Amino acid sequence: MARLVQKNVTTWLTSCLFAAATIVGCGGGETNPPAGTSAVAEPGANSATAPANDASSVSPQQSTANTGNSSDRPHRQNERWTDANGVEYLGEVPLDVFYDQPYMVASDQTPLAGVATNVPAQSPGGMTSGGTMSDGDLQVAADSPAVVPPADADNAAVGWTEIMPMSVLTTEVNSIRNFLNESLQSVGSYNRSMLMIAPKAASLAVLSGIVMEHPETLNWKDDAIYVRDLAKKMNLETLQPGKKDQDRLLRLFENVASILDRSKPAGLEEPEASDSYADVAEMRLVMMRMEASQKKLKTEAGSESSFTSQKEMVQHEAAILGAMTHVVTLPGYGYEDDPEFVGYAKKIVEAAREIRNASDASDFATYELALTKVSTACQECHSQYKNN
Repeated sequence: MARLVQKNVTTWLTSCLFAAATIVGCGGGETNPPAGTSAVAEPGANSATAPANDASSVSPQQSTANTGNSSDRPHRQNERWTDANGVEYLGEVPLDVFYDQPYMVASDQTPLAGVATNVPAQSPGGMTSGGTMSDGDLQVAADSPAVVPPADADNAAVGWTEIMPMSVLTTEVNSIRNFLNESLQSVGSYNRSMLMIAPKAASLAVLSGIVMEHPETLNWKDDAIYVRDLAKKMNLETLQPGKKDQDRLLRLFENVASILDRSKPAGLEEPEASDSYADVAEMRLVMMRMEASQKKLKTEAGSESSFTSQKEMVQHEAAILGAMTHVVTLPGYGYEDDPEFVGYAKKIVEAAREIRNASDASDFATYELALTKVSTACQECHSQYKNN
């Protein structure tokens, strides 16, 4: 009875060794040869062409009978032998790859130093049914920094460098400043310009918010939050003709001008840092600036000659159109979770980018097509939202 048990145990161990050798040698992919060696396989080394051996039919005597054989000839997968350097092999696999006590090693849950033990769920591919990485796909370097996966690409922070070049932003802010300066110097000029002041102030608030988020520097960037707040206060109430609102707006504008000149007045009220674009600029007013860009592109660059001669204007208005359109899709306006609305906006942003590229390439045909895309997206969006 004892001899039968010993024979069974020996056969079981041999089967384990054979199975482990098969797993180690069959990864399903090609193995790169060591540096300086050829990728040509030795005769008989390809297990795909060698006849399979049934591990259960191999006796311990067979698996060890060839100990001491040289490595100059091919060896069977279950053949145990020793090379000239004294290294023992099972087939073509060195025996030192196997643990002496595999079950004890497998049951040891002690974490290794420097290796992450809690790995966040990853995307499909290497996932187990429980949402964790499978052992075969989890490779964590001991000293490598943790990689934080990016947020959803559609909700990631926008690249303001691409959508709104700082040169365009600066030019637009200066234009708004000049307009407000001329419009607020007297009651008469204020009354004549009153209907245009609100969208100009809203645009200034939006642009100041972009300055705060823009990766490029600007001499008044540190105080952009104050400009945004002052522009917001210009539209806190519906403007009325007369000296009262003219005086109020003039005081706000003078503070804005001082900040832009790098001389922030003392005693300014601290702005709400948590304000969103929707808190500082009404959507209706932002869309008025979008409409103004679209009309200007159509009327002042509607022919190939004017398109060519008005390159700077085309670049400017296309960037403003794209930036303002993107802003109304941001949280606060109420459409950030509406895929249909966001889809229309993305078409306009993309068309605005195409307009700028067409201007760079002096490609009037592409410019006309991109303008048509803007008009179509606007009409479809208005029919769905504005008219309903």
